[in-house]
Amino acid sequence: MEVREMSRGDIKLVGIKVVGRRQELSHRAPMAWLELTRKLEAIRHKVDPGLFYGVTPESDHLNDGQGGVYSYWVATEVSAFEEVPEGMTTLSIPAQRYAVATCKGGPEQIEPAYIGLARWVAAAGRQARADAYGFELYDARRQRPTPPYETFDYDIYKPLS
Repeated sequence: MEVREMSRGDIKLVGIKVVGRRQELSHRAPMAWLELTRKLEAIRHKVDPGLFYGVTPESDHLNDGQGGVYSYWVATEVSAFEEVPEGMTTLSIPAQRYAVATCKGGPEQIEPAYIGLARWVAAAGRQARADAYGFELYDARRQRPTPPYETFDYDIYKPLS
């Protein structure tokens, strides 16, 4: 697995937050993606309408969720928060350094990609930053135009301390 380190500046997101156990999120997240893409035109100040973010507090990954419950935002980046569509929320991610790896293939590749990235972080003598957000960055230019996706080609950003 190829992993690289990179820094990102502040990220402002508008999207939909879903909460649930892993099994529940496997149904709720695709439904939220569909809702986001239906409302995409109503979101003002989009930075790039072909980029989509799946965001999770890193503490969810490190602590197996709060009692097995995870938070996940499906979102797009904006340059300013203004007139957020009904049913959507805002989320600000501060500037951060990340370890980044690509997940490519079907759903069976997701867990190995996350495990491989976590192993790389440990082998590099680094630590994930528990108080930060990690995210998946989906680029419509690399796969089917809009989520949810059946096959994947996206980058996983793990926040580093």
